[in-house]
Amino acid sequence: MLHASDQAAGLRRLFRRTPSPVVALFASGRSPRDLAVQVLLALTDGARRVVAIDEHAPERGSLLAAFGFPEGGDLLGALQGQHEVSETMREVADGLWVVPAAATVQAVPLLGAGHHERLEVGIAELQRRADLLAIHTVGDARRLTPFARAAGRRLLVVEASGVGARGACQWIKGLAAAGAGSLEIAVSGARDRADATALFASLQDFSSRHVGLPLVWRGEVGRDPLAEAMTTPLGARHPADGASAFIRRLRAWSAQAGAGLAG
Repeated sequence: MLHASDQAAGLRRLFRRTPSPVVALFASGRSPRDLAVQVLLALTDGARRVVAIDEHAPERGSLLAAFGFPEGGDLLGALQGQHEVSETMREVADGLWVVPAAATVQAVPLLGAGHHERLEVGIAELQRRADLLAIHTVGDARRLTPFARAAGRRLLVVEASGVGARGACQWIKGLAAAGAGSLEIAVSGARDRADATALFASLQDFSSRHVGLPLVWRGEVGRDPLAEAMTTPLGARHPADGASAFIRRLRAWSAQAGAGLAG
């Protein structure tokens, strides 16, 4: 017998009229991958299906390694016609699928029109299968990947520690420089609500004084309904990100990166 949450999730997918939102996930703390895993699992709450495009190679903290799965099946192989996009999806936990894409990120600036067409079809297929498409981003705030730049929403999870706070400030500066319209914030590991909100207030103060990037409070991981917040449109000016809009931005950033390589 299906639970009410399972039934609700099934109905959401059945009657979805727009592609699922795309969110770039950034983590700041002593173990960024552990934070990312914590958030991705939280996003499956309520029987939601989350597909995570993982930009990390095994030696750089991939999600498959975190869950004890063997590596393989990069998204790039699907773009090259070696297998179907659905074959790259690995279910690592209930409601959470991982799509390895470390090689894809490296190749994006070099992809031709045919590969981009397959990428568009592939992203649409992943969105069709998920309530939320997450980008487990690699790199740092100074060098955002094309996938991270193209995502319609950006979520920074911050560990409640000195390391987490300092790293979060660097992400805020980098994302502001990259032209982010806003940044959603979730806090992990705070002693209590007061500790979490104080951390958010300090980040808000830093942003307002130095870069002016609007920060949106999403609450505490494990204590607040993060899945509901991230699968709901972020106001009228930030609707659920469609596949065509995501791909259009991805192509634009790829073209810029390709031009930089050519120069």
